[in-house]
Amino acid sequence: MIYAIISDLHANLEAVEACFKEIERIKPDKIICLGDLVDYCAQPNEVIELAQAKCDIIIMGNHDEAQIDYTISEGFSSHAKISSIHTRDILKKEHKEFISTLPKQYSENNLLFVHASPYCLPGYGYILNIYDAMENFESYTEQFCFIGHSHIPVVFEESEQDANEVEAASIKKDKRYIINVGSVGQPRDGNPKLAFGLFDSEKFEYKLIRIDYDIESAAGKITEDGLPFRLAERLFAGL
Repeated sequence: MIYAIISDLHANLEAVEACFKEIERIKPDKIICLGDLVDYCAQPNEVIELAQAKCDIIIMGNHDEAQIDYTISEGFSSHAKISSIHTRDILKKEHKEFISTLPKQYSENNLLFVHASPYCLPGYGYILNIYDAMENFESYTEQFCFIGHSHIPVVFEESEQDANEVEAASIKKDKRYIINVGSVGQPRDGNPKLAFGLFDSEKFEYKLIRIDYDIESAAGKITEDGLPFRLAERLFAGL
């Protein structure tokens, strides 16, 4: 089975449309979204509607949950909090209700899907290095755990005593992995191209897909809505 795994769409309609166009070309068997449909960019309602139409499974992210529990946004950075409040003002009632139904995790075919960290469920911890990965490998039983949250694509491989960061193309059938698929709507690894993952469970292959999208249009909508200029600026740098 071929899985397309997307995460951190963040109301960036231009990126999401480009992502789904590429996914339609690939024709995977299932599309899994790891959450954070909203905030940072200007079109949360449109992105939610598109994700509902295209995805087989959608996981709740912390920015999604902040639309239900406003106290979560108190821990956000200043720009993230501003965008969360802006989303709160424009989000349709039916989309807020939809967010409230989303699960925090999903498992099938020896694959676990969460937004951030299996160790921190039902909360949202970061897996940024091998030490974080080691802690998380002990908290779930599946062979693969797919995550987003940091917006930085990376593959961690479990070994007997620790964990290692490895290349996507080097995964092995006898190892366990934590794979961050990056972000569709706001990449932060210095590459402005949107990112998502593609996993073939039969061939045992994982690929990170990077493609261009209309950043100028997405950035322009951010500033038109009165959101912080930094949220538009960072799209061009992928930071």
